Amino acid sequence: MNGTFLLARRYLWHHRVRSAVLVGCLTLMFLLPIGLQFFSTHLEARLTERASATPLVVGSAGSELELALHALYFRGQPSRETTVAESNRISESDLAKSIPMLVRFKAEGWPIVGTSSDYLRFRNLKVAKGHSWNRRGDCLLGATVAKQLSLDLDDGLMTEPENVFELDGSFPLRMRVVGLLAETGSPDDNAVFVELETAWIIAGIGHGHASSRKNRLPDVSSNGKTFGKTDVPEHDAALIEFTEITEENASSFHFHGDRNNFPLTAILAIPHDEESETLLLGRYLADDDPAQVIRPVEVIGELLAIVMRIRQLFELAFAAMAIVTAAMLILFVVLAVQIRQREFATMFRIGCGRFMIFRLVGAELLILFTISGLVTVLITGAFICVAPRLSLLA
Repeated sequence: MNGTFLLARRYLWHHRVRSAVLVGCLTLMFLLPIGLQFFSTHLEARLTERASATPLVVGSAGSELELALHALYFRGQPSRETTVAESNRISESDLAKSIPMLVRFKAEGWPIVGTSSDYLRFRNLKVAKGHSWNRRGDCLLGATVAKQLSLDLDDGLMTEPENVFELDGSFPLRMRVVGLLAETGSPDDNAVFVELETAWIIAGIGHGHASSRKNRLPDVSSNGKTFGKTDVPEHDAALIEFTEITEENASSFHFHGDRNNFPLTAILAIPHDEESETLLLGRYLADDDPAQVIRPVEVIGELLAIVMRIRQLFELAFAAMAIVTAAMLILFVVLAVQIRQREFATMFRIGCGRFMIFRLVGAELLILFTISGLVTVLITGAFICVAPRLSLLA
């Protein structure tokens, strides 16, 4: 038997290009269905985990999926915003804790999540370096954001204007990084967290009467890290002005209007118990209610049901591909046997029986399948190691 495998190894190595092509085809035949199964299972677990940890989400009436993706993964924008009055409505009901959110702006492409410290406690977000907010204009960076932008404590991070053509809008806000959050492997790693009042200042609702417009911008590298400030001519200041909240002008920032009408994009509602959850759901049954309440786990479950149906279509395609690959492998073996007739005839002359030919071809196929299986295991293992770090829908 050792001699059979020796001949098989020598033959496959001599025709290594052909052998590599066969190994690649077999690996794909194994890897695609296994990878699809693992990825879909991983996706379902990740999505379901975050949705299950969030009992209820309240927002303006509209698309439930849109609201769920926005509140859980900071994706997209609801068609309409809700207000602080809706958050107060939940708190005053004594049925649930209300955690308001305003996720409308971005900084260096990363979503800015305006919320309260209750959100940090609810998501179990820990400050790995620095501290939490001390004043308006402070921000906390998710682990991925801090790494990608190479930012550290006391660095500056500029907000992006909602509309670059809106020349009469509010100026960008230069936020101060006061804390770096520990990595969680969730969409929270890919966000910048600020207090609600800071988010309202970014929206132009709050402003200060002290000198908040600067005629100079921080030097910013390609990765967004601040290195200092550069003076610019006074006549160019209008093109690059920004707002910055400092210890000197922090007390001058204030808000006009009824705070109950200030905007929110979503509200996390954490019921005290199952009965409170049922009662709270009942308060949003009216058709003319401008707000809606959703169970994220149910909404994400409907999304996953669609994904599973698509997976079934892929499984049928992979089954067809496996049949085609098997047919091609059989054809390859038959043709290889035909081409190697002179080789087999020589083996007969030196005393090898017909069974030796079957053993030799079988050993070659076993080696090919073994190598393909090992490659599949290595690739799958690498994906399993990387998968927990993937921030899906974030």
